Amino acid sequence: MFPLPLDPRIFPVINFWGISIFCILLGLKYVSSDSCDNLLQQKSPAWATIFCFIWIFFLGLRPAHYTFGDTAVYAHTYLRTSTEYAEIDFHKEWLFALFRTWCRAMGFSVTTFFLLIELGYVGFMLLAFKKLLWEDTWLAVLFFFSAYSFYVYGVNGIRNGLACSICLAAFAIILKDKNYLMGSVLLFAAFSIHKSTLLPIAALVAALFVIKKPRLALFFWLASIPLSLVAGGPISNFFMSLGFDDRTEAYLSGDNMKYGNFSNTGFRWDFLLYSAMPVWLIWEAQKKIEKKREEMGGVCAEEEESGVYGAGIIADTESMRIFNVLSTIYLLTNAFWVMVIKAAFSNRFAYLSWFLYPLIIAYAVVRLHIWEDQDRKAGWILIGHAAFTMFMFLTGKI
Repeated sequence: MFPLPLDPRIFPVINFWGISIFCILLGLKYVSSDSCDNLLQQKSPAWATIFCFIWIFFLGLRPAHYTFGDTAVYAHTYLRTSTEYAEIDFHKEWLFALFRTWCRAMGFSVTTFFLLIELGYVGFMLLAFKKLLWEDTWLAVLFFFSAYSFYVYGVNGIRNGLACSICLAAFAIILKDKNYLMGSVLLFAAFSIHKSTLLPIAALVAALFVIKKPRLALFFWLASIPLSLVAGGPISNFFMSLGFDDRTEAYLSGDNMKYGNFSNTGFRWDFLLYSAMPVWLIWEAQKKIEKKREEMGGVCAEEEESGVYGAGIIADTESMRIFNVLSTIYLLTNAFWVMVIKAAFSNRFAYLSWFLYPLIIAYAVVRLHIWEDQDRKAGWILIGHAAFTMFMFLTGKI
């Protein structure tokens, strides 16, 4: 298979302008409503699926050019991969190496190799959204595509992006289907592709069995900000000593500057502001729950019977349970990033929470009832979400 006959420099322009303008126009439709009618209407996942496949082919058929960051590095490594049997090194990301060797043995071109990775990157995300937000997969998909990190981890940090998308699917299978065996298999696969996914996997375990209320994780996230400002250096050194990932030391120390994008050092207030949107939504949900509790004079029967915080108040038991778990995972993983935010390549850790960003936002506006004019709020959130990404692109920060 051959790459698209387009100038590599036109790919980000089409991606950011096309998606952002489309999201803003759709957001205006929601803004025109003062109720929840648009969000309550069940929508077919067909258009979301078609949109995903268009972008899979668009980004998957990109040329192996330095404009796409690590794409050129992955292409060079792929072409040098031997098709002969090689011993699997379980101390490294062996599954990705095995997949690369299999593709070479099948005679696939570099373009086909990237297309298959893109299929996994977008496909596993779509699977997760169809399971968790089947009534409005379309809106959830648009939050994913208009996210600040979507393009970067689709063409640059592709191994990280693929592994985190597999984590998304695993979370959906565990939380929705309660199929822990299949979910665990996928999480093992994600870890075997990129070891850094150990962080969200550990956060999932904590959310399922230790921290049952997002409020505790919210306090931890808030505490991570002054902690990072005061002791960010020693914390980064501590994590660097753990050997958390193959390139952790290079990311945290800034020794390897070849990775280009997102490498600015110092406390990134712009990144923190971006990361705060899901935190604000989680806080809004908490505030709404407490307000309703006061009006009802205590805990409602559904919440007391299920033991799920907020059940029967702003959503049904299952929806609140899933939202609470996802919220806790995001808060814990993002707090880790905040604590190492001064590192040269903290974006590599930011994505370990940012991959959940679109899901948290979409789940809150689709499944929870936080505002009376939730359509309007959802519209403004989508517009702001896409506008921020466009702003970062226009200012050269993507």
